[in-house]
Amino acid sequence: MNPKVSAKEKLKILISSVACCLLAFLLMIVFIPKLIGYETYYIQTGSMGAVIPKGSLVFAKEITFDEVKLGDILTFHNDDETEHFTHRVIEIDKNNQMFTTKGDANKDADPSPTSFYFCEGRVDFSIPLVGYVAEFLNSVIGKVVVVAAYLAWIAVEIEIFIIKRKSSREEETV
Repeated sequence: MNPKVSAKEKLKILISSVACCLLAFLLMIVFIPKLIGYETYYIQTGSMGAVIPKGSLVFAKEITFDEVKLGDILTFHNDDETEHFTHRVIEIDKNNQMFTTKGDANKDADPSPTSFYFCEGRVDFSIPLVGYVAEFLNSVIGKVVVVAAYLAWIAVEIEIFIIKRKSSREEETV
């Protein structure tokens, strides 16, 4: 048996390891939060300033109206649920279940109050810069890159299997 590993095999092992780590990372930031009741959103503007910088991935959990307090950071959706914004609650209208919100980096409050109906949840934590990754992965190009990377990974795994099988056959004939 040849204990030396060729540079080609080392590269294949490296690619396989990177692919496994990437898959684990994606599972960690996408699926695990969903299992414990969180939805993820990426921040596309700097309206929340240093607290939640542009490019962050925020984790919001559904709450009831009565759980909302002044100072909470909430994520809301628009009428057709295609866009979201994340701002801090600065005033609560309990009679109409409405919130006046403001981005921490914005000079003024948002122009009109937002109904609790549009609330996706309270932001419990965020991870800076990971939102850029999430945004890329949600794009068509990102999905194509991920599929291509995993197809390449599968091809590498198959080739490693073939090489090992060929090597073991050669050892049996010797």
